[in-house]
Amino acid sequence: MSRTFAILLLSTLAVHAEPITPAEITVVDGDTIDARGVRFRMIGYDTPEVSTPRRKVGAAERASAERATARFRELLKSGPLDLTEVRCSCPESRILNGTCNRGRKCGVLTLNGENIGKTLIAEGLAVEFICPTSCPKMPDWPSIIEKWQ
Repeated sequence: MSRTFAILLLSTLAVHAEPITPAEITVVDGDTIDARGVRFRMIGYDTPEVSTPRRKVGAAERASAERATARFRELLKSGPLDLTEVRCSCPESRILNGTCNRGRKCGVLTLNGENIGKTLIAEGLAVEFICPTSCPKMPDWPSIIEKWQ
């Protein structure tokens, strides 16, 4: 486990994790879920995009995104899950007005006590993406996917 990933996980321990069932989760993509009426952006990792208004998504990236999403759905069925809402790294004003993270809350979904993103990273379906005080530039998915192939 990388040092930054460990720090991220430790920072969430003070927040209470809530058990959640797969039936309560709708997977939007490899790093976004709808749970109990709330959309969450999972923290600690990023997966390729199926589509984004920021740029054109190529076929290889879309296929990688679909694999990450499918694997995320599979993982939900493989053990006990807990969902923890964590404070996003956006300024308070953006959180309050709903513009932070495109209106999504930030969360950690753990499977058997471990951030589900760690598994996706280990399987080459995601990359580490840490936002300690603000989020870095989005990953260059076309270059990353080219290296994976």
